[in-house]
Amino acid sequence: MRIQPKYILLASDAIIPLLGLFIWNWSLYFILLFYLLDLAAREVLTHFKTREIYRIQGLRNTQKWQRKGLLSGGLFIVVVVAIHAAVWWMQPDINFLKELVAFWQYEELGIQQGYILLPLIVYAAYAQYRMSFLMPGKARTVLMDSLWKQHIIALLLILAGAILAAAIGSFVNIPEAVTVCSIVLFAGAYTLTLEKI
Repeated sequence: MRIQPKYILLASDAIIPLLGLFIWNWSLYFILLFYLLDLAAREVLTHFKTREIYRIQGLRNTQKWQRKGLLSGGLFIVVVVAIHAAVWWMQPDINFLKELVAFWQYEELGIQQGYILLPLIVYAAYAQYRMSFLMPGKARTVLMDSLWKQHIIALLLILAGAILAAAIGSFVNIPEAVTVCSIVLFAGAYTLTLEKI
């Protein structure tokens, strides 16, 4: 029995945050930074997918693409701000700049992770793009509107999750392990049930 690429990608998306939490003792903010890097890669890949759709389907008018890209870019910025606000709401004493530098300079096996993690995220995103979009030839059949709708829904769900986490975290002290495992589970559930393109 052949394992579907979707399940391989799902497992790979869960491995790094869980290793970070349980093996490397990453904080919640470290793991969220990993997810934000992955989200930024997906933002860029949505443009790559759109470009391929335009090329294969012979589309010329790019105004709709530009509008959707601007909407998505603006929403991405709102998501980044909301995630930082949620973390600050749950951990008011956090120093984001210090944590960001610590994230980049964190060493595992004597190598700063920033130099490994960033290329790894870019490579994983490109591999996913090739396996799930280019190789099956989805650019022939996928509508650009559907592609952007799915991406924007994902951003809205992340925004809702950040708001919910901030609301719950303001009343109850949620252990980081619970928060991280919840993020991994919800991200996996989204990939299995809603992500189609």
